[in-house]
Amino acid sequence: MTGKKTEKSFNRAQILVLDRAWLLARNLAAEAFRLDFDDFKSWPVDIKRYPELRLEEKADGVFAQLFRYHRPGPVLMGARPDYYRICIYDPSILAALKKEPGLALEPLLTYIMTHEFIHVARFARFMELFSLDQEARRAEEEIVHHETFRLLKDARMPGLGLVLELYEKHRLPVD
Repeated sequence: MTGKKTEKSFNRAQILVLDRAWLLARNLAAEAFRLDFDDFKSWPVDIKRYPELRLEEKADGVFAQLFRYHRPGPVLMGARPDYYRICIYDPSILAALKKEPGLALEPLLTYIMTHEFIHVARFARFMELFSLDQEARRAEEEIVHHETFRLLKDARMPGLGLVLELYEKHRLPVD
C-alpha cells in the first residue's frame, strides 16, 4: 500500500516565493516603522526554514516563530548586541495549503513574513518587550495582526484577500 507523500520542506520554486515575500514584508515594515532593515549592523534579522532549525527552535501548530539571540563576543560600535531569527515552519505552511481551498503560497507567506517583521520592528523600537507573560503576549499578537492587516489591506496581490479574511478573527480589539 502506498501512502501520499507529505511535503516536509519547500522546493526550489517555493523558496523563491519565500524570498519575494520576505523582501516585500521587510520593506513594508521598514517603511511603516521608519527602520532601515538594510543596515544589518543596526537591525540584524536571520531567517531560517524548518530544515535549518535547531531542535529547540522547532514547534508544531504554527507557521513561524521569532527568537532573539545575543551575539557572542565583542559587538561593533553602533551595532546591536542581539539579533532576531524568524523561523519558518515549512511543514505547517504546506499542510495549510493542502487543507484550505484557494489558499496560495505567496499571499500566505507575505502575511506571515509581514507579521514577523512587525514584531521585530516593535521589539527593536522598544514598543514592546520581547519577553512577555501570557496575557501580554496575547495582546501583542492582536496588535501585530491588526498592524499586518493595515499594511496589507491595500496590496494588490492575487489571493491576499482570502488570507486577510482567514486571519480576521485575530484582529480583535485589545482589552
